Amino acid sequence: MKISVDDLKETPQRRELIAFNENLPIEEAVKPAVGELVLAMAAGGVKLTGNVKSLLKLHCQSCLRPYFHVLNVDIDEYFVPHRNALADFEMGAPRDKELLKDDFYDEIPEDGFIDISDIVYQAVTLASPVFSRCGEECPGPQMPEGSHGSGVSGSGSGAAGDEKPIDPRWKNLKTLFPNQE
Repeated sequence: MKISVDDLKETPQRRELIAFNENLPIEEAVKPAVGELVLAMAAGGVKLTGNVKSLLKLHCQSCLRPYFHVLNVDIDEYFVPHRNALADFEMGAPRDKELLKDDFYDEIPEDGFIDISDIVYQAVTLASPVFSRCGEECPGPQMPEGSHGSGVSGSGSGAAGDEKPIDPRWKNLKTLFPNQE
């Protein structure tokens, strides 16, 4: 979905309400991203604000079971007309300065169309969890079938009740050091 900045300037209130509903090219997305966005003329540029929701199907990185994750993303982007960065450098713009919130913006493309779908895609991708865990009640790694108590003593006391099963991911390490606990 692309919106023309020139068309936005001609609207009576110089703003447009966008009912966003698109399937994003994200592998984990189960449902389309839906939400309401407002594209409005602002001082010196165009501002895109709103909220988008989507449903992702992720795999827990601890127990490897699939689970659903609701993603709620706030969008707040600011676009300024295309400027020449070389002209800023030649005019003596400071090279080293502290960055403030207003220093982060995108440029309006030269064709004058803002790609709303790409902005939502970037926001959803950045908001997706890097490490996924199904929740506080995650059972941890699944034990392989047929493993019944073949484990290492946790406290070193040798009592039968103190034995804990070996995590299957570390089982091969036990074959390298059979005499050690």
